[in-house]
Parts: sequence; structure tokens; C-alpha cells
Amino acid sequence: MRRAALFGALLAAFTGVAGAQPLPPDEPRPLECVGPAKARELFFSHGLVPPIRAMRQAAAASGAEPIDIHLCWFHDTLVYDVTLLDRNGPVTHRLMSGTTGAPLGEHGKP
Repeated sequence: MRRAALFGALLAAFTGVAGAQPLPPDEPRPLECVGPAKARELFFSHGLVPPIRAMRQAAAASGAEPIDIHLCWFHDTLVYDVTLLDRNGPVTHRLMSGTTGAPLGEHGKP
């Protein structure tokens, strides 16, 4: 919840939109990451691709350096959220399928 509140505050600060609010508590969160112990459990129970493979595919698809990875639930699907450092300096995030390792798209994240 703190991440959503921080994102709302940053969005309001950078876009000048007053009253930007995080998702209401009863709405499903679009990206819900799990901790390392739960990630290991889900990796083995769901037959996911190894995280290093997802990182390499994200790097190849974007031409950026992978610096971090998290296993997350995204609309009832397991995905990897790969943090990438572009050669020009900006940090981006790319979602990769947990079952195939294929790129799903980029998303913004505070």
C-alpha cells in the first residue's frame, strides 16, 4: 500500500495533477510481488523459467543491463519484473512471462 501511495504522490508532483490517488483498497493491485521464500516455492510448484533466463531475455529485447528481478502476480499470472539500466542512464522495468520468459511489455514504477 505504501508503494501505491508513493507512486500517487510522485505522479502528482511530476505531472501537476492535484489529488492523484492510489488504487482503493478493494481494487486488485495490478502488480503484487512476492518475497524470496515465496518466489522459490512458486518457481518449483509452477514450473517457471529460471530468473536468469528472464533477465537475459529482457536484456536482449531492450538492449539494457539487467540489475534486479522480482517474481510478481499480475492479473492472476506469474511474471518477472526485471529492472534494467539503459545505456543512456534511465532505469526501466520490463515484465517477462514467468512460464515462457517472453517479454510482456514495459511499465513505469517509482
